[in-house]
Amino acid sequence: MARTRDCDYCGADIDPGTGTMFVRVDGATVHYCSSKCEKNADLGREARNLEWTEAGGAREESAEDDSTEETAADADVAEADASDDADAEEEAPDTDADEADSEEADSDDGEETDEEAEEAEA
Repeated sequence: MARTRDCDYCGADIDPGTGTMFVRVDGATVHYCSSKCEKNADLGREARNLEWTEAGGAREESAEDDSTEETAADADVAEADASDDADAEEEAPDTDADEADSEEADSDDGEETDEEAEEAEA
């Protein structure tokens, strides 16, 4: 039975009776589906740098997925920041009023502050 092989350069299926098999001096075999793949390999081009190869296409797809995830993550972060800012604006007046009340309470109690205590010691 004839065997279908994969191109060692681009990853495409090679039908039986087509393509080129290159045998290196050390005995390793390299299968090419077309002269396009063979010539690009001879020129020293990396398959992962070419969009039309499986390796290059996979990298392209993962980059698109990453950018989509980053965009979604950025939107979530921006949304969270907006809600935090809104919460901070709502809480800020209450916090300032509480601090002012506590300062007034401190001054009403007649307790000396740290600075006043240090001056009294000196």
